[in-house]
Order: sequence, then structure tokens, then C-alpha cells
Amino acid sequence: MPTPGERQALLFFAAVAALGVGVNAWRAVRGGDQVIAGSAADLAAQIARVDSAVAASPSRDAGRAALRKRNAEKAAKKRATEAAATGTPVPSTVHRPPSTVNPVDLDLAPAPAIESLPRLGPALARRIVANRDSFGPFGSMDGLQRVRGIGPSLAKALAPRVTFSGRPRPDAPTGKDKGRRRRSLP
Repeated sequence: MPTPGERQALLFFAAVAALGVGVNAWRAVRGGDQVIAGSAADLAAQIARVDSAVAASPSRDAGRAALRKRNAEKAAKKRATEAAATGTPVPSTVHRPPSTVNPVDLDLAPAPAIESLPRLGPALARRIVANRDSFGPFGSMDGLQRVRGIGPSLAKALAPRVTFSGRPRPDAPTGKDKGRRRRSLP
């Protein structure tokens, strides 16, 4: 004879099994495991979320390169389809004027603008903003290096793309302190 605890466990497993049978029966009645599609806007939003997750992955540079290549292939295919429909020749390459990059002012920019810089992801952008809010403007590339995760090589890569409009506070830590305040000894 089962104990009361064993009876409860058997009752629980029987309920789970019955629930599973009920779900399978409901799926069979409504047509199996068909995917219920939403609107085209919902699908586009989901694709954009997946693409942004791929772009934000640890291999962000590889993901972005693959995404750019995929988008370029889609655009070329679309141009070829449109050209075939209208009977116009397809240009072999699209010539674009060189883009001018506006420097980002790290003493004022919000986190999304900072994320647009190469090699800076969301976490590092948040750290830059938090450090700036805590210790004041950076004022220079040396001041920016006080943020944990920004060393000399990253600072050198960012130099042509950033600017600083503020003056650092006199008591702000330097790049060597990495944002930590040192306790003065008595």
C-alpha cells in the first residue's frame, strides 16, 4: 500500500500526463503544429530583433560583417528583380560618395550614440556614461582611459571618431586610476 506522499506523487504524475494528452488532443483538433503567422510588421520587427541580437553578440564584428553582406546580397537581388521587371540594365556596382563621419562628443553623448562607435558595445557605453556622470567630463583621451575596459589601443582606435567638449574636474581620477577613488591614508 503506497504511503500518502507516494499517493500525492502518483496523483501529480497522473495530472501531468492527463494535461499532456489534453494538449496533444487540442493541437490535433486545431490542425497540428502549424505556425500561426502574425502580420508582416510583426515579422519584420522580429527579424530586426534577431538581427540586433546577432549584431550585439560577442563576435559582433563578424556578425555585423555577415549582416552587411546578407543585406547587400538582398539589395542586389531586389535590384536585379526590379530591373528584370522593367527591362532596364542592372548596374554592376553602385558608387556612393565617401561618408563623412561626425565625431561623437563623449562628454555629452548618450549611450546609444556611443554604441555606434566601433568596438564599443552596450556594456562599455553604459560604463562610459556612468563614469562621466560620477566623475564629470573626460576632457581628453587620457580622461576617457579612466573607464574600465578602455586602454591605450582602444583609445587610439577611437581618437579620430571622438571629441571632448568639457573640462575635467580637478579632483577626477586620471586614466591610470580607472575610475576608482583612492583612500587617503592618515
